[in-house]
Amino acid sequence: MEQGKPLVTVIIPTHDHAPFIARAVESVLAQKTSFPFDILLHDDASADGTAEIAKEYAARYPERIRLIAQTVNQYRTDKKIQTHILYPRITAKYTAICDGDDLWTDENKLQLQVDYLESHPDCTLCICGADKIDVNGKILGAAAPYAEDCAVRIEDMIRAGGEFCSSNTIVAPTKLLNSQPDFCELTEVEDIPVHMWCAVNGYAWYMARHMAAYRYAVPGSWSVRQNAAKQDTQIQTCRGVIGLLQGFDDYTKGKYRASFADAILYQQFKIKCIEHDLAALRKPPYRAFYRELTPKRRIRLWLERYAPALTARFIARIRKVRKY
Repeated sequence: MEQGKPLVTVIIPTHDHAPFIARAVESVLAQKTSFPFDILLHDDASADGTAEIAKEYAARYPERIRLIAQTVNQYRTDKKIQTHILYPRITAKYTAICDGDDLWTDENKLQLQVDYLESHPDCTLCICGADKIDVNGKILGAAAPYAEDCAVRIEDMIRAGGEFCSSNTIVAPTKLLNSQPDFCELTEVEDIPVHMWCAVNGYAWYMARHMAAYRYAVPGSWSVRQNAAKQDTQIQTCRGVIGLLQGFDDYTKGKYRASFADAILYQQFKIKCIEHDLAALRKPPYRAFYRELTPKRRIRLWLERYAPALTARFIARIRKVRKY
């Protein structure tokens, strides 16, 4: 490594994260490492004060933070901000991720993960445990697939999809992130392709220590937007993920076919839920998934099927109350 050249670049994609962005940036700056790292901060034309906060940090730490300040929102025309805009700008050996509404909670996170990657050249992805928190920082749960440090079973990753780990725990070789195959473009989702692409080109290592926190149901987040999207948009997302899974199944020459088949079936189940096809959901092959739904979710599906207008007004009112 050249003297002073960053070994790691931490990307912080942000948009309208004014209540959270300072905490995210500070949590990265607080990392204690024996190697140099920098931050690539991308503000996607925020309108809530995030842009101003980002500029202040970039001015305060010019040697540490590179700022991309968009004046036109890029997400409207290209949903894959990280893949198409950020990864190509990184020259560091490794890339780490921390979304603008998330944070790192352990000052040694980056050092521990990079130490493992550097001492295990075959490892192509290092992740860790994370706490799931609300907008006020209250712990709601965790993203912790295993109880102890271990190599990740790809079958577990496939079946869990984007829920396998929190994206802000990822540290991976930049060259892999910049060499994702064409079938990764079949979906706007960015975390699933990264998890799988890195894992199947070496192996993934999980650290059970919780060193990050990700916020759940932040207004404007991808998950919130997806849940509020039109039916056709939600179905298109599921079909894109199915195409991605089929692409990975072909790439791995059927080695994990049973796991991919399960993951594809779950996406098909999600489509049936979006369509409110209760008759299909109660029969094989979807019945097992349907029975795992909470009673509250089943009632909502029934209401959305038989009283859609009333249910839509009720949900809109709840979202409005939560926003304020």
